[in-house]
Amino acid sequence: MPIFERNGARLHYELDGTGPDAVYIPGLGSHSNDFLAQAMRAGLSQHYRLLTVDNQGSGQSVTPAGVSITVNDMADDVAALMEHVGMHTAVILGISMGGMVALTLAVRHSQRVQRLVVAVTSAWNQPEPNRAAFILQLGRDLRDMGLPRSIVNRNSVLTLLGEEVFSEMPLFIDGWVNGPPDPLEQSRANFELQTAALQGYDVRDQLKTLNIPTLVLSSPEDLLVPPHFQDEIAALIPGAQIKRYNGGHVFMMLPQYTPSFLADVLSFWNG
Repeated sequence: MPIFERNGARLHYELDGTGPDAVYIPGLGSHSNDFLAQAMRAGLSQHYRLLTVDNQGSGQSVTPAGVSITVNDMADDVAALMEHVGMHTAVILGISMGGMVALTLAVRHSQRVQRLVVAVTSAWNQPEPNRAAFILQLGRDLRDMGLPRSIVNRNSVLTLLGEEVFSEMPLFIDGWVNGPPDPLEQSRANFELQTAALQGYDVRDQLKTLNIPTLVLSSPEDLLVPPHFQDEIAALIPGAQIKRYNGGHVFMMLPQYTPSFLADVLSFWNG
């Protein structure tokens, strides 16, 4: 199991494929071996040497007890891991909170980022209360109440998927609601660690001078990170491109969108 130790944390990562260097940064609670990451790793590692990171607070990475982290810390972790595996520069993909980490990596370590793709993410975290925080907390509260997993999963389906999926993909919905739990499901403590890391996150001013080719991917059906946040990123970064998909916050997980999502990422990475 590949582990890199930094500042007391044990960072798990996966390294797949051969070719030019690339990095995939998963979102809040997501990790290098969940359903989405497996799809990204399978598709992207056919063309790149792909580093996939378990951010502190997710997957198999471990943060020392009592230690707090920030998005800056997670971005610095990625930069250190890149150096550890011999990636002096790479193309980057970040999804949701992973997009926040990717944007911060581009701001703090611009020399390491060749081209940048961020999906369903934001350049800043709204002060609470806000809808995203409410949605995330509701999901954790339902888990804490000990309700049947199918009820908790129904809530996540409502939050993360677009309207068309419910009528057009009943088997996909059933698999999501009644499927087995993720063996590396995020703990309550790690949920608190990552959501606390988002407090004060704001790279809007720095993005105005960013000189890195950037593609922003968005969904008009996204309830968790609404599309105006992605519009803002595209407006702030000089020359940034934007593309929109239906399907909701995790549209790239849907079988009808995964191939075109991967094709968009690869096409942009290839320049």
